[in-house]
Amino acid sequence: MTNGLTRTSGFRDVAPMHDEMERVLRQVFGDRQGASSAGAFSPALDVEEDENAFTLHVELPSVNPDDVEVSLEENVLTIAGERRFYDDKTADGFRRVERHFGRFHRSVRLPDRVDANAVEANYHNGLLTITVPKAEEAKPRRIQINAN
Repeated sequence: MTNGLTRTSGFRDVAPMHDEMERVLRQVFGDRQGASSAGAFSPALDVEEDENAFTLHVELPSVNPDDVEVSLEENVLTIAGERRFYDDKTADGFRRVERHFGRFHRSVRLPDRVDANAVEANYHNGLLTITVPKAEEAKPRRIQINAN
């Protein structure tokens, strides 16, 4: 028997709209470092949610993890860094360059009640995985019903 109630997540409802707005703003105004979005590197990311945490998967191929900074301030998780052009080469010898290089900056607003002190970031094979645990008060819990 169903009670007609559906569990929703405000984050899931707003995230696609936020991503689309960010894409449109980048297209019109370029990124925050002033580079045109047509030539700027912007890593793809996925946001996963379960009952305990938010997990972000950020594609950073050929980016040195030392060139990446992750921060969380007022529930906005920011990944910033740089994908450098070939260290030992200049662009002069290339006939075609399709890969994007340069500074990047991605921000994701997370819902309230995350545990900022327990955030973890791991980098492996070009994939940065950031886990942001939910605060205890944000986790679903079962309420005991007392019968008299």
